[in-house]
Amino acid sequence: MTSRESQGSVVRAEIDAAALRANAAVLAAGIAPARLKCVVKANAYGHGVDIVATALHAAGHREFCVATLDEALHLRDLLGPDADIMAWLYGPESDLDAPLHADIALGVSTLGALDRILEATERTGTTARIHLKIDSGLGRNGLTPDDVAAVLAKLRDCAAADRPRLVVAGVMSHFAVADEPDRPETAQQQQVFDAVRDDLVAVLDAAGGRLGEVDDLDIHIANSPAALTLRPVPGTAARVGLALYGLSPLEDRSARDLGLTPVMRLVSEVVNVKDIPAGHGASYGLTYTAETDTRFALVPGGYGDGLPRSASNRAAVTIRGQRFPVIGRIAMDQFIVDVGDAEVAVGDEVVIFGPDGPSADEWGAWADTINYEIVTRISARVDRLGVDVTRADVDVDGSGVDIVAGGREGAA
Repeated sequence: MTSRESQGSVVRAEIDAAALRANAAVLAAGIAPARLKCVVKANAYGHGVDIVATALHAAGHREFCVATLDEALHLRDLLGPDADIMAWLYGPESDLDAPLHADIALGVSTLGALDRILEATERTGTTARIHLKIDSGLGRNGLTPDDVAAVLAKLRDCAAADRPRLVVAGVMSHFAVADEPDRPETAQQQQVFDAVRDDLVAVLDAAGGRLGEVDDLDIHIANSPAALTLRPVPGTAARVGLALYGLSPLEDRSARDLGLTPVMRLVSEVVNVKDIPAGHGASYGLTYTAETDTRFALVPGGYGDGLPRSASNRAAVTIRGQRFPVIGRIAMDQFIVDVGDAEVAVGDEVVIFGPDGPSADEWGAWADTINYEIVTRISARVDRLGVDVTRADVDVDGSGVDIVAGGREGAA
């Protein structure tokens, strides 16, 4: 087989490292004295974990959270031994040996998970760092009140053993409605969480340091909405995802309102422009018909790239600083824009969303979903390119991620 160099994709996601660093700084300052845990699950919310995590690490951030074990192991390979990495979503058949060898902290959501971790420590001769995950009201993963009692009893047994092979590094939960600050459930969840924290502290105190020091216990329940709305931020740290990428989790406050800058700019280009007579249809199903003579521009990018088909006949894009409607159904690989008599030509850049075009929030509204989904659904065939629009060097603090200063032409 003949090897060849990749030609790259026409659709590309430009990831602004300067905006990422600035967002992290704003968030870290806002939650202080709590620490910032950078959530980079789901390929850094679609932004490209290699670019995002490397840039954050180079900027001095050391605490990273992901969902899956594979994500955690990739981060360890990417960032090296000084990153504090935690994962919490795994199943009863998941291999825990590799994460323990890699010093990945593991969330514990069931008694069975704790048992499997203890078995893995015996097999591997390692010491596990765990964070008890509490279901304080969200109803997803996490220890129920009965589970908590059983896990605390198991921890007491571990403390009595000659070699516990276990460090309780943290206790965690997740708010359900912190994006709606007036809802009483947030305070109710906090009360449930605090009660478990106090019971855990009592167990650690009685263990005399055999399960870790109480003063080192990491306490984290705040997500992006809570990090932006609660003062003081509860706990010793906040796990921040969406806001880190310059997107707002709050319905009534924009990213700009919060001092944040969107990190992703999704762009394509015009590959065909044609004259269209009145009455001509557009795309599958002919759900759009030109009312007058006009021109259609064809743009690579479709639901195969992560654009929501449900935004068909509702979305817009920006070309040469002007917005144009997306017409007809968004197809797997392409969509059509009605450009009328505007000066649009083949090769023109098309801003699908970004600071100089529509926002991910707008695409969320057009698709009847949320900005979280818009960015995380961008598919693997879309190239992620690291850019930095404010710095004059070509490397983020020696990180190895290539950066183009003052422009958007460089790949990383």
